[in-house]
Amino acid sequence: MNLTVTEQAKEKLSEVPDEKMIQLSFDRGSCDIVNTLYEMKVIDARGTESYEKIIRTNQLDFIVDDDFEDSYDNELTIDYNNNFFVFKNKNQTFNNRIGLRYV
Repeated sequence: MNLTVTEQAKEKLSEVPDEKMIQLSFDRGSCDIVNTLYEMKVIDARGTESYEKIIRTNQLDFIVDDDFEDSYDNELTIDYNNNFFVFKNKNQTFNNRIGLRYV
């Protein structure tokens, strides 16, 4: 997957401690991709389950479900604007109000 993190998002995500990782998981109850990812979770670093994998970019570890890449046509840019993360690719903005939650 071509996962890009903008400088604004990288600055905000640099606050995540080294012993943590960011989980991007879908709300499977939603009907469309615009609303399926509503928050990024900061979790303790761990290994993956059989249905997960880790995407590493900009010295950040993201843990995702195996089908995560397909949902974004294998291209995703994470930006940060107006106190929210924005998920987009060259074709569209998927969600512009994603929060970051520590669990």
